[in-house]
Formats: sequence, structure tokens, C-alpha cells
Amino acid sequence: MLKALSDEERHWVERTLKGLSLKEKIGQTMQDHAGRLPFKEMNEETIGSYLEQYPVGSFFIGGEIILKAAGKAGDYRKWIETFQKASKHPLLFSGDLEFGAGSAVGSLTAFPPLLALAAADDESLAYEYGKYTALEGRAAGFTWALAPGMDILLNWMNPVITTRCLGDDPRRVGRLSAAVIRGMQDYGLAACAKHFPGDGVDYRDQHITTTVNDLSEEEWFATYGQVTQQVIKQGVMSIMTGHIALPWMEGGKPGRAPVPATVSSKITHDLLRGRFGFEGIVLSDALDMGGFLGWGDYRKRTLDCFSAGTDVLLWPGSRYFQVMEQAIEEGAVSMERLDQSVRRILEMKARLGVQHLDNMGTDTLAVKLHGDRLPPEQTEAAQKISKEAARRCVTLIRNRAEVLPLQADAVAKVLVIMLNKVTEGRQFKRMGRFVELLAARGIEVDILDQFEPLDTIWKWEQAGKRWDVAFLPYFMPLHGMMNTARPVGDAAKAIWAMQQAETIRPIGVSFSTPYLLQDIPFLDTLVHAYSLHEETMEFTIKAMFGEIPFEGKSPVRTEGLK
Repeated sequence: MLKALSDEERHWVERTLKGLSLKEKIGQTMQDHAGRLPFKEMNEETIGSYLEQYPVGSFFIGGEIILKAAGKAGDYRKWIETFQKASKHPLLFSGDLEFGAGSAVGSLTAFPPLLALAAADDESLAYEYGKYTALEGRAAGFTWALAPGMDILLNWMNPVITTRCLGDDPRRVGRLSAAVIRGMQDYGLAACAKHFPGDGVDYRDQHITTTVNDLSEEEWFATYGQVTQQVIKQGVMSIMTGHIALPWMEGGKPGRAPVPATVSSKITHDLLRGRFGFEGIVLSDALDMGGFLGWGDYRKRTLDCFSAGTDVLLWPGSRYFQVMEQAIEEGAVSMERLDQSVRRILEMKARLGVQHLDNMGTDTLAVKLHGDRLPPEQTEAAQKISKEAARRCVTLIRNRAEVLPLQADAVAKVLVIMLNKVTEGRQFKRMGRFVELLAARGIEVDILDQFEPLDTIWKWEQAGKRWDVAFLPYFMPLHGMMNTARPVGDAAKAIWAMQQAETIRPIGVSFSTPYLLQDIPFLDTLVHAYSLHEETMEFTIKAMFGEIPFEGKSPVRTEGLK
């Protein structure tokens, strides 16, 4: 359960609440995007002027999980201190710190994704994953991680959570997500479990449309309900609702649009608050997503979101102030309801200690940066956790022909068949590191990345070309191709072309989806590495050459799926 406030913290909350104007109260319930502010120079004057007009209570900052990490920790901390100094009341700063602070800030430590952590399946490692996310994140100025994911990967075609979750077993998801949360919050970073009532059942993407978790009530409580109960018991400070419908709770009629949790009082208030007793912050998923936009016009969908029980609306835009002021004036939203949310938000701020910022906006509770990183000893410890997760996640899925481990002295020339043309411009170049690591072993590497005509491989064979080993690596970054994580386009054509070969039986290596066998069932050999994380690639090659064991266990079922 949530940590109780001290008398001093409770006094600060009530005193602050009493001193807020109506506009300031409304501002506490919205989270703005610092990267989309209408000015180029982030200085105290421009920020102060903006906050005077729009006194928001929290900002999202850093690289988004579907894009990439960006910037340096020292710059973020400087910007955040400027925001804090310019603001009348202390602000919260959130970020997509799903895979370590380095998944949002370029100079910090990026961990392998959650699915890799699930393959290692170690609660103590998960705790350290959370701990060093918190230490690095708070040092850079973050106080709120929009993480970890508590979704369950029950539909292999789901395009959203793929490697952003902890697998398909609710017991594992509950154990590991609770451990990550404990690590984060023990070291001063509010966690946000997402996406209630649970992604991973639908095959569609809520960035495009409202998706549906169509499990029965009994099935839902045995899976997502079990995980939700565990993270609440752990004391998670916030939960993010998704643009995901839950028919058993909300009901459904033919022809009626599905009701996303972000606008559903039954899902957010009755289920999450009532049946589960959650007392922390309810944060909506981003309000610029198609799964929310389709609900109605701006006023309707925004007020429905707040009225459903949401405390903080993520990226509603500045017109939120006018709409909420008018709604309160007309009685569509009561002051009592607004104060409930504001009080919860101030309570989370008090738990995080942001009321103790000094007059320069400095977070005295955060570790001081050493350049753009933590001090060397702590940076080394964070990197050690990253490296351990990378080593322990590599998973041997199939080895029917027993070609693994490879004998180094028998591998002089290899063929790498690239399945990644669709992702060009979105981390495609990082696949080149896989080739570099092979070449660094003194291996001659041929690359095939063009699949017109389809019989190129067969023609090479007929011309006498031979290789000791062929690798078939696959990578699809998050939203590298919207609405799918599967091999599509040229990648799918490459799979077609591959089957023209008569002498080649490739070793598949998935650096993303754990369900590659669904599209390439003919693979006799398959390794899961879960990401193009630098050290993961290194350990993957070492494991294939027998220099280290395959330690990972698949966190999802890979055979016999429909």
C-alpha cells in the first residue's frame, strides 16, 4: 500500500491546496510536454511567462519510448532546475524510463527491455533494474517514471507491447513488475504501472483505435487483475489507464463504440478505485492517440476523462484550462471532485520530497551528476546491471539440427540475410553492429538485403557460392512499422526468398518480437535476444559460439500458437 505521509508532509499538502487558485488547481491535473512548448529558448523568462499563463503541475521530458533517447543528463537537470525556479509551486517531471533512464536520456544507462528482464526472471535483478533507473533518472531531474509495464502478452500479434512487457505469465509479470516498482520508489522515483486494464489481448494499436481486452471477468481477474492487485499491494504511486475497453466491466451493445478505460467511470472509479482500493494517482495515457480521439469532440472526451476518475491528463493541450474552468462554472465538474485529484497529486509530490527544492530549483535529494552521468562508482554499478541482464536474457528457442554452439575454427565465411529494410532510418544502422561483431572475429561476411529477383539465393548457390553459416537476424523497432511487430514488406519478401535456397539452413536471431516462428516456422535454429542493446548483441554472438551458456528462458510460449 501507499506509504503514509508524515504530519509535516500532510500539513504541506493541505496548506498548498488551500493556497491554490482555481487555475492552479486545474493546472495540477494536466501534464504538459516540455518538448512541444511554443518557444525555442528554454530560459527562466520564457518558462516563467508560460507558467504564469498555464500553471501546469507536471511535465513530460526526454525521448519518447517509441522514438529514441536524446540529450545529456546535465542539460536535462539544468532545464528542469530552470523550470522549477520559474514555477510558483514545485513541478513533477516524468519520462519514458521503461528500460532504464538511458531509454529517455542519451548519456545515461540503457538497459535491455522488460521482455529481456523477464527472460532472466530474477526478482533481485529486477529490483536493481528499478533502483538504477531511479538513481540515474532522479539525478537528471526526473521524479516520475512512466514505467514499468504491467501488460501481459497474450496475443502474439499485438503490435504495441512486444518487448515492453514481462511476458505472458501473470505470476511472473506480477513478481517482476513489483520488484522494479520497489527499486524505483525506494530510491526516490515514482513508478507508474501501465496500461490498465491491460494491453496484450488485442491485435490492434490504440495509437490508431480503441482496443479491446475481451477476456471474461473470471479470466481477467486471473491475469490482469492478479497483476494489478500485486502492484497496488507493492505501493505503486501511480497507474496509467489505457485507451483500452473492458467489455465485461463496461458492457457492450451491438453497434456501440467500445468505451476506453480513460473515459470509463466503471473501469477507473468503480474497478480500480473501488474494488482494488487504489489510492494513488491515476494518469491517462497520451490524449493525442486515436483510441481516445475517436470518443468525441475535445470538450466531451476531455471532461469524460477527468470525470471518469483520472487525476492527471497526459498532454491535453493548453485549451484544457478554458474547458475545465467553464465546466466548473457550469457545474459539470465539482470543486470537490477537482480537489480530490489535486490533493492526491500534492500527496505524491510530498512523498517524493519535491517541496524541499531550494530557491534555485535544485533537488537536494538527488545524487549529484558527475558530468553527464552518476559518479563513477554508481555508473559502473548501473552498467553492471545492464550487462548482467544482457548476458542472462539470451535464449535458445530451437536447435533441432544441433548446429549450436558453432565451432569457431569451422566458421570462416558467413552470409547475413537482412530482414530489416522496412526499418531503414529507424535504428536500421544498428544492425550493422551485428555484422561488425562477426567481422571482428576475422570472419568474412556477405550480406544479402535485396530480394528482387526472389531466386537470388538459388542463383548464388548454382554459381557455387557457399557459406559455413547463414544468419537471419530480425529487428523491428517500436512503431518501426505502425500497427505491427511482424516481418512485413521487404522483410516478408526476404522470408519468401529464403525458401528458394537448397543448401542454406539459417540461424534465426530475433532482436525484437519473440514470435518469429509464427512467420518463419521452417527455422530449425532460433535465438531470442529481444533488442539491439549493445551488450546483448555481443553476448548473443558469444552464446552462439559456445563461449557462454544460453541462460535465458522464453518469457512467452512460442510453439503451438494460433
